[in-house]
Amino acid sequence: MKNINEILLHPIRMRILQQFSKSQTLTATEICQSLGDIPRTTVYRHINTLIEAELLTVVSEKKIRGSYERTLSVNISTYSKHNTRENADQNAFNFLMTQYGKFHRYFEKETSDPAKDRIFLSNVTFMMTDEEYDVFLLRLQALFKEYHFDYTEGRRARDVSFLSAPTEP
Repeated sequence: MKNINEILLHPIRMRILQQFSKSQTLTATEICQSLGDIPRTTVYRHINTLIEAELLTVVSEKKIRGSYERTLSVNISTYSKHNTRENADQNAFNFLMTQYGKFHRYFEKETSDPAKDRIFLSNVTFMMTDEEYDVFLLRLQALFKEYHFDYTEGRRARDVSFLSAPTEP
């Protein structure tokens, strides 16, 4: 199996996994419809990669007109198994380098226009109790769900990353 961090940090696979914030189970067809800006064959290929890595599991199959429609869900036990200190450190590094690569490729283009494309960097330090922070995260998650991850006419993909970093004393 490939490195779990490499599998998880691929932008298309991240978008596939984000779909499961809307529902515990989804069919491959539903995922393809939500990610209408990505070719179906590409989505299916990345779904298969996630299944092979045991990050997604097939919970049922239904025969429809000669082919099988698979219903998928996130395999929490695989995530738990890989949720280690060492993996978290490598995951943070890979995440930051992936973001850096996106910025680098963007700014290499002659046509890049950060103001027009609404590209920005921001950092803020909050003073919160653990309970306040938990409420903040729940509200942030609700905000994500409000805007869904579905492709519709007039919408374009926007890559917004959030990172909760340790503070220096």
